[in-house]
Amino acid sequence: MLLGIKSTKVVLLRQLLVGVIAGLLVYLVWSLNATWSPDMQLWKAFGGGSFFLLWFAMFIGPAAKLWTPLTRFTSYRREVGIWFFLIALVHGYLILDGWVRWGVWEFFGYQYIPQLETYLRVESGFGLANLMGLVALLFALVLAATSFDKAVSWLGVSSWKWLHMLSYVIFYLGAIHVVYFAFIHYTPSLQRVVMEQPTNYPDNALKYYYLFAIISVFVAQIMAFIKTVRRQRNTEW
Repeated sequence: MLLGIKSTKVVLLRQLLVGVIAGLLVYLVWSLNATWSPDMQLWKAFGGGSFFLLWFAMFIGPAAKLWTPLTRFTSYRREVGIWFFLIALVHGYLILDGWVRWGVWEFFGYQYIPQLETYLRVESGFGLANLMGLVALLFALVLAATSFDKAVSWLGVSSWKWLHMLSYVIFYLGAIHVVYFAFIHYTPSLQRVVMEQPTNYPDNALKYYYLFAIISVFVAQIMAFIKTVRRQRNTEW
């Protein structure tokens, strides 16, 4: 029984609905990155789709405190969180299998130089951004695994809520990951010029949407906090 819903049919319909929306988001991001190579287009589709799902899960809570009609959508955060994890997991697999080829050094931005017979750091920002993405994915695994009523009963409501505060950590780790790849990684760099690598990557069509999404969550959280403080102070008086 999920979310206190006794009907298995309703639970499945909710999951199906969010799953369809998740699929449409992946397709939308994929279509908007048509100028990229097919492999990068696919990586970006799953990465962008998962991020917008995460944005909804983080935005809807504080937004509902500011505008109560949005409260009807807050109950979908669990389904959205589960689908975010699944799509982000596919994104991570595609990166590991298609980009860094399961190489630990490559994952952290190092490249093997045959002339020197050793690995040298080439893209330090790449490694740091990947690390943040990996940590966010591991935290998301914990939250997805406990997004069920049985987990709530076993952990206790207070402990469960404390654990799921990690969602904010996941969002801001993911935000840094997204900002790096949307605004920094594909810009011309000295290393690429010296190593005669491509420097003319297509522009990211969604980079400002990502930035707006990040800012909107931050602003909504601040405004919801201010509203809560004012309400409490008025109650005390």
